[in-house]
Formats: sequence, structure tokens, C-alpha cells
Amino acid sequence: MRTRACFLIAAALAGTGLAGCGSSSPKILDTERVERAIEQSVLQKRHLRTTVSCPSGIEQKKGVVFRCMATFKGGRTPFVVTEDKDGAVHYVGVKK
Repeated sequence: MRTRACFLIAAALAGTGLAGCGSSSPKILDTERVERAIEQSVLQKRHLRTTVSCPSGIEQKKGVVFRCMATFKGGRTPFVVTEDKDGAVHYVGVKK
């Protein structure tokens, strides 16, 4: 009886451990916020209205690098976006 009780407790603890592992999904970066920030920067610095498109589903972690595309009347400019070790996001326009 005592062995069976220990087995049930161990099985219950193992089950909660597995459930905890399965629910810890990676944090996803708010790329819509990045898009708005780039649009505002281009407007302030270049006086151009742009529409920026970044990929969705980017994992939020240090060192992640991805590209966004700013489209404006008469052209397009890619931006390289990087998340630093403190979680801040930096972006820079890429010259063609």
C-alpha cells in the first residue's frame, strides 16, 4: 500500500512537471510596435511617410536579427533590426 501511494505521488509530481515544461513557450517580439517605431523615425528624420512591414512570430531573445521593409512613395528601404542583450531593439536602414 505504501509503495503504491509513493508511486501515485511521484506520478502526480511528474505530471505537473511535464505540464509546466509544455506551457513555457518562447516570448514573441511585438513587431507591430517595431514597425510603428521605424515609421515614426523615418517621418521625423526624413520627412517621409512610410508603411513598414516586419515578419511576425520573431522570438524575443538577445542577439536576434531580422529585416523589415519600409515602403514609401517612389521606393523601398530595408531595415535591419537587432535585439541587444538588455532586450532593447535597434534598427538601421540599409543602403542599396
